[in-house]
Amino acid sequence: MEQVRKIIDDWRVRIEDHPLHQWLVEEDDVPPERKLWFSLYFTNFIMYFRELNIYHIAYQGDAGLDAPRAALTGHADEDMTHSRLFMADFKTLGWDDLLGWKPSEVFHWLFTSQVNEQLRRRTTAITKLYIEAQDPAVRYAVVEAVEACGNALFRHTTRLADRYTARTGRELIYWGQYHLERETGHAVEDEHETVFADMELTAQQRKDAVRLAVRAFELIDEQNSHMLQLAQETLSQGGFDLRRRAHAEPSRAVDAVEREGDYQPGAMWPEGYAFNFWPVDPHPTQRPLVEALRAETDRVAASGVLDFFRTDDLDEGEARLRLALLFMATDTTGTPTVYRHMVPYAFPATPAERAVNRMASRFGSRSKMLYVDWHSLGLDERLDWPVSRTLEFIYLDRATETHRDLRAVVTHHIDVTTDPLLRYWTVVALKKMTATYADAVGSLARSIEDKTGRPLPYLTLKRSPHDLVLEPDPEADAIRFDTWAAAPATVDAARATIEGIAGSIFTRYNRMLDSQRLRDYPEVA
Repeated sequence: MEQVRKIIDDWRVRIEDHPLHQWLVEEDDVPPERKLWFSLYFTNFIMYFRELNIYHIAYQGDAGLDAPRAALTGHADEDMTHSRLFMADFKTLGWDDLLGWKPSEVFHWLFTSQVNEQLRRRTTAITKLYIEAQDPAVRYAVVEAVEACGNALFRHTTRLADRYTARTGRELIYWGQYHLERETGHAVEDEHETVFADMELTAQQRKDAVRLAVRAFELIDEQNSHMLQLAQETLSQGGFDLRRRAHAEPSRAVDAVEREGDYQPGAMWPEGYAFNFWPVDPHPTQRPLVEALRAETDRVAASGVLDFFRTDDLDEGEARLRLALLFMATDTTGTPTVYRHMVPYAFPATPAERAVNRMASRFGSRSKMLYVDWHSLGLDERLDWPVSRTLEFIYLDRATETHRDLRAVVTHHIDVTTDPLLRYWTVVALKKMTATYADAVGSLARSIEDKTGRPLPYLTLKRSPHDLVLEPDPEADAIRFDTWAAAPATVDAARATIEGIAGSIFTRYNRMLDSQRLRDYPEVA
């Protein structure tokens, strides 16, 4: 471990003098609160940091954790609270008034705007590092690297916060001393350092720890450079007015057509594709997986949860669609990131891995239709939320906790394995279970669309008329994952994936119904 820590310390020194840090503390005419605008391009990571700690840094079942896992989990329990500190400073700095963005613009800025695409890529890449690092000795190195970067950043922002407080009398707790005291720059508290410092690593552990820690430093170094560029561009434009028009306003019109008979509500494999996807002819070893999916869809049908979407009353139907769309929004707008940066192999080496990548490239394009439905249902006007309230809904609300649970389940099952068959079944389970609910939502949405004449392309399951054109790859296109003989361990892992995803989606929809009964969001009623 000493060898690993030496490399981390070398990078710690290197990151200290990053141009972003130097610019933040440079004495110039830029007010400190404007220099902090860089973080508005980093908001997704800052707010997602809570989920990162809960689901991917902490180890579950702490009652039975060994000392290394318990130490990392304890540190994660502290770090998961920091997103709320950022929200406090967001309001102190008056960023709600500065931006003035509608809820749909916040979703678009975070999850689908081109300007933040590279941030989403890097956030996904960092998440994958933690998931890969299941060994606590290796995960410690990743956490140590990220913490070192955080400590370097906050030691510089503290100087900005002090200048801001001296001029305004208002304290910044996320950017200032309060947070810095909790960003020690280390993965665990002092009393637990010896747990890792005294570790004797195997050659493979040392190799993995160095590789993943260095990659974490590289990603954050790259991100710091990008944020500096974006912040300076924004300052040169005089603020966020131009950025709002160019990067926060989603389109209110998209090309969308009916599925022309290739969608069969209620069918086991409802959505037709022009490429091999559904397990329509499973190998005998994979038939238990098809049956597991069938059992989960039968459970949904028998539960009565879909009755929520059966109503002939126009006003009530619209209210139910508004609630459904609000709860779908984070997952739906985040779908392109999953298929673009989580599912694919970075360096596909086999036809099967290329087949997974080609499959992923074909999914996620419908997400932009959600903004049309959002506008048609008048959600921005009904919610009338400031930016901070929308951020709280996405990342912090009790009512949306089950949605974050689902994201974590899907993320874990995709990236915890490099087996293409398991990645295939993860996507199949996700597509099939979401289609089970989409059938009921779509039926109601088509009725509302017919009665009002307002377009609801996302909820009515329309598609783009423009088919994605990929270069020919006969070897990859010939792959039929469902025809493979699967080993018993693979079948067990795939069944766990199916049950995990199905259970999380089921819980999520039940929580949405609870939210209606509890009137968590009366704005959309």
